[in-house]
Formats: sequence, structure tokens, C-alpha cells
Amino acid sequence: MLEGGGGAIVNIASVLGVTAIPLSAAYIAAKHGVVGLTKTAALEYAQQGIRVNAVGPGYTETPLLAKYDEARLAGVLARHPMGRLARPEEIANMVHWLCTDEASYVTGAYLPADGGYTAQ
Repeated sequence: MLEGGGGAIVNIASVLGVTAIPLSAAYIAAKHGVVGLTKTAALEYAQQGIRVNAVGPGYTETPLLAKYDEARLAGVLARHPMGRLARPEEIANMVHWLCTDEASYVTGAYLPADGGYTAQ
């Protein structure tokens, strides 16, 4: 990217990159680290035309969540004001946008795609 004159990096964090839940210290620390790394790299590379951002997906329809029993899934859904899980393409669309010229002035941002999870 430096040799090519710039570009865009999009890191995947999580809603848990700016919040926390019990019994998940390692995961929480890792996702908070992704957000911090994103902001630092954005500052370090802004002058070289490299934009660095992070997306914070809420809980998303994945094979992992498909294994949740009804009670656990209901608890997850209750944390999202929109009352549903994200669809993978919704997260992909945000990542794609961040890589386009339409987002040419966005760097160092953590952008939640979380159905309102972090608005609470």
C-alpha cells in the first residue's frame, strides 16, 4: 500500500470492542485491542494515504449462533434494539463501503453495525 500510494484497511472488531460481557476477558481484551490498533495505525499512516478503520458487528447469523438454544438466542436478541441478528451481507456492505472512495475521508473510526447494541 505504501508503494502503491495508499489504500484502505478494514479491521473487524465487535460490539465487544467497546463494551463487555462477563466471562469473556480474553475475547474482550482482543477486540478492544483491535479498536486501539485501528486508531493508532490510522494516525501513523494517514499522511501516506492509507485509511484504517474498524467495523464492530453485533451478533451475526453464523453457524456458531445457529447452535444456540432458544433461551440463549433470545438473550442475545434482547441485547439488540432492532430485535434481530445481523445478516453477514450487512456487515460485508459496510466493509465494502469503507474501501471505496465514498469513504475517502474516514480513517481511525470504529463503526458499529450492531442493531443498536452499543447505543444503550
